[in-house]
Amino acid sequence: MYSTNILRSIRNDLPLHFILKQLDELAPCSKTIEGFLRFQCPHCHELRATINPKNNLAHCFCCQRNINNIDLMIELGYDFKQAVSILENWLHQYHTGKVRRTENIFLQEMAKTKTNAT
Repeated sequence: MYSTNILRSIRNDLPLHFILKQLDELAPCSKTIEGFLRFQCPHCHELRATINPKNNLAHCFCCQRNINNIDLMIELGYDFKQAVSILENWLHQYHTGKVRRTENIFLQEMAKTKTNAT
């Protein structure tokens, strides 16, 4: 079980833009438009999910859904425990400034496992 403090910290203190960067090629398509980072909504697949840096939430202006860090990982196919474990590790890296890209190998292996299981 995860503490409410770690879940709150993942949700509020780990910027969505950092997660998109860490996901690398597994991240949804994204680009900066009119000064806002937008990415492909995992629900409707339109490039209208826009990150609000004030509350660290993305809002899709097409399907009207909100997306937080954990939601994004779950929509990408990770279960809750996997998502929180990955995000907790990235939160630590973000706070310490020791960002490693080696997690991408782990993420790719997890994605292959999910694909093979279906």
